[in-house]
Amino acid sequence: MKTKDRIIATALRLFNEEGEPNVTTNHIADEMDISPGNLYYHYRSKDDIIWQIFLDYEKKINQVLTPDENLNYTSMEDMWFYLHMIFEVISEYRFLYRNLIQLMNRIEFLKRHFRRILARKSQTALNIMKHLAEIGSLNADDETIASLADQVALTATFWLNYSIAIYDDNFDEEKKLSHGIFQVIRIVAPFLNEEDKENLNQLSAQYL
Repeated sequence: MKTKDRIIATALRLFNEEGEPNVTTNHIADEMDISPGNLYYHYRSKDDIIWQIFLDYEKKINQVLTPDENLNYTSMEDMWFYLHMIFEVISEYRFLYRNLIQLMNRIEFLKRHFRRILARKSQTALNIMKHLAEIGSLNADDETIASLADQVALTATFWLNYSIAIYDDNFDEEKKLSHGIFQVIRIVAPFLNEEDKENLNQLSAQYL
């Protein structure tokens, strides 16, 4: 792996494990056993490193937010799988979500890009729920569906911070993801038909 790529991989791991505000470029260089000058040759500042990490995250989350043509999103199994992919990306870049407000206030271009991602999350949720309504799986009017889409995006975005507050540090990470997925689906559960509600209950018993 090239030094430039190693810097990104090391920084991401340290940011996730120790929190971005607690990690300096010197920490990253020391962890890699390289000189600070070598690090600055590739990245001029910690914000430059964060920006590159964010670009990697943006690419992955946008790929996930483009629904797979092989999934028809007509079953709770499809929805669970799709949400799991989203939550996996969030978990992989969790420091971005833990320090989201601070990073957005500090790095202007990150703020603009993240706002677009949030809008796309809402739009993707809106499109899927409209599809579910069209096939009779979801019973809600357009105004309610639009509100549900925003709630889904909100919960998916801030679930990680909530889970940190309510779960012990040694709580199983996979369970955290499953609980987050469950909470997202529970938002729309009251509007599902009886068959899909039952399928949701069966999935919950399997993963929670």
